[in-house]
Amino acid sequence: MHRMEVIRGVEAVPYGVFIKEIRTLAIADLHIGYEEALLEAGIHLPKSQYPKIKEKILYLIRELNPEVLVIVGDVKHEFGEASRQEWVEVLDLLDTLQGRVELHVVRGNHDNYLIPILKRRMVPFHDPYLIIEDYLFAHGHKGVPGKVIRESRVIVMGHEHPAVTFRDEVGSKVKFKCHLVGKIGNSYLVILPAISPLAPGADVSFRSLPFSPLLQGVELDSFRVLVIDEEAGAYDFGLLGDLKRFLGIKSVE
Repeated sequence: MHRMEVIRGVEAVPYGVFIKEIRTLAIADLHIGYEEALLEAGIHLPKSQYPKIKEKILYLIRELNPEVLVIVGDVKHEFGEASRQEWVEVLDLLDTLQGRVELHVVRGNHDNYLIPILKRRMVPFHDPYLIIEDYLFAHGHKGVPGKVIRESRVIVMGHEHPAVTFRDEVGSKVKFKCHLVGKIGNSYLVILPAISPLAPGADVSFRSLPFSPLLQGVELDSFRVLVIDEEAGAYDFGLLGDLKRFLGIKSVE
C-alpha cells in the first residue's frame, strides 16, 4: 500500500489517515445512496458504487490492521429521511465492520436521519466531533470551540472533498483526490479526500474559499498537497500556493 507520514505518527493512506499511536484509521464522505438520488434526478448509473466503497475500506483494514475506525461524516447522501438503498447498504457496512474494528461515526451534514440506522447496531454517533486522546475528528460543516482546537495536537476533517488537476503537454486533464495538511494555530489539520467514487472532488487550485467554518480565516495556500493514489503512488506536491504558481493558476474567489 502507498502511504506517507505527514505528521509524526500520522500516515496519509489512500482516502484516509492512519494514526499509529492510537491504532486508528479515519475516512470520510462515503455518500452511500448517492446513486438513488441521481436516479430520482434522471441520471441512471448501471450499478451501485457501494461494493467499491466497502472493498476500499476492507483493503485499508487488511493492510493497516487498525483497532478503531472513525468515519468522519457523510456516511449517507440524502439530506432527508434515509432512502431504501441507504438503509440496506449502511446496515450491511456496519455488519461487515463490526467485529473487525471498534467503529465510531462523526456526524456530517448529510447524516440527518442516520441515528435510527446506527441504533440498530449500537454504533456510537458523535455530534459534532469526537476526541481520542489529543486527536480531534470533525466533519467540518460545524464550528468547533477554540479551546477544543487548541487542546488538539491533530485535527482530522472531511467535507471539502479536495482534489487537484494536472494537464499534460497536449492539454489532457487528470484529476487526483488529495489530502491537504496544514495548521490551525498550533494544531495540525488534515483534510481528507472523499472515499466515494461518485465524489471526484473539488479542485483546490481554483477554489480559494472553503466550505467549512473550521477553515474560515485559514490560508489554504500554506497547506501541503498530497496525492496518495492506489495505483499512481504517493506524492508530496508541496504547498498549495507554490503548486498554483507552478501551474500558472490564479485563485478564483
